[in-house]
Amino acid sequence: MNSKVEKKINGLSVSATPVFKGGLLPAYWECVINEHVIQQTFKSAADVFRFAQNVKHH
Repeated sequence: MNSKVEKKINGLSVSATPVFKGGLLPAYWECVINEHVIQQTFKSAADVFRFAQNVKHH
């Protein structure tokens, strides 16, 4: 998989984007929640969405 994955989780718009560093698989995944870039990297898209499920929002 080499494209952005988007989901709605708990009313939040969450996207997971792979970042490649020359290999066939992503080096890591970036997370954006409601257009805010999360300053953390993730090992997989599933990790991004698991993180987003635990985010508290108002």
